[in-house]
Amino acid sequence: MTSERSEGMKTAKQPKWDKQEGPPIVIANPAGPNRSPSFTEPLNVGQEAIGTIGGIEVIVTLTDIIAPTQAQGEITQILDGLVELDALGDLSVGDTVLIKREDMYSLNIDADLL
Repeated sequence: MTSERSEGMKTAKQPKWDKQEGPPIVIANPAGPNRSPSFTEPLNVGQEAIGTIGGIEVIVTLTDIIAPTQAQGEITQILDGLVELDALGDLSVGDTVLIKREDMYSLNIDADLL
């Protein structure tokens, strides 16, 4: 990997996310435009997805939509319970990762409205 950043899509890390049972929990702002979101909500830039690795939550803000159920995003937080971590294995806050809907524990579709 190089430390040089180019415009557009960056090289995304592809972590091994924990297998999720069923669809993600969809979180929406009750006063927002998505009062009753569906599990098939397409992914959009700005949404916040939470995946887990070894039970540790990795919060990702979606930056590039690859397909309706797959995106790249920037890690904004790594949480082990209430403890905020800077890194988890070779993943660090600020890294770009690939995440699919099937990897998501939850999806906040109104994150940009909070």
